[in-house]
Amino acid sequence: MMAKYGQFCAVARALEVLGERWTLLIVRELLVGARTFTEIRRGLPRLPRATLSARLRELSKAGLVESTQDGHELTPTGAALAPVIRELARWTTLEHGVPLDSDHLDTNALTWDMQRRVDTDSLPTRTVVLAMDFVDRKPSDKYFWLHLSRSEVNLCREDTGAPVNIWIQAPTEPVTRWWLGELTWLQLRRRQDVSIHGDQRLISQAQRWFMRYLFTPDSLM
Repeated sequence: MMAKYGQFCAVARALEVLGERWTLLIVRELLVGARTFTEIRRGLPRLPRATLSARLRELSKAGLVESTQDGHELTPTGAALAPVIRELARWTTLEHGVPLDSDHLDTNALTWDMQRRVDTDSLPTRTVVLAMDFVDRKPSDKYFWLHLSRSEVNLCREDTGAPVNIWIQAPTEPVTRWWLGELTWLQLRRRQDVSIHGDQRLISQAQRWFMRYLFTPDSLM
């Protein structure tokens, strides 16, 4: 049940709908294109299924989310939260905002966001395989393969045997900082703890393939 603050204040009334844990993150997932229950959970891998079901019911009751043949989508009222989400992201990057630390690093959420933020028009005409080895992770969260083509993008958790064109071997943190816009592709490549090897021509192009984190402030791009 949503908390009631008993105040006329618009902020308090908004938090009655949006203040529960995970709620705004579910809105974020719908804003960036998630539609199905599974897609939302791929973007929020630590979100329990029962909690997601409950939050979707609450958002639907509040008129922010509606069910469709494809799953779920934001109503115009829900979509109007986009500037709020973006401003929260901007505030987080301020000097005294919320710094990135080890508790924020999740290779599953990171690679899923990479998979859905590919500019397919910038890809080569042939399929390219980019493999990632997060050297600081346990085996279940360590290896990922992105199969990139102009017709589709697939994220794999197992090696399909397809030739790998680019290998990235790195700790999770610097790759995450690159994705957030805090590091350029060149800065990532020059780090001592990062190894990016394979087809050098494709490596030099790879920075153009990814649109990176949707809510990165323009000042960091």
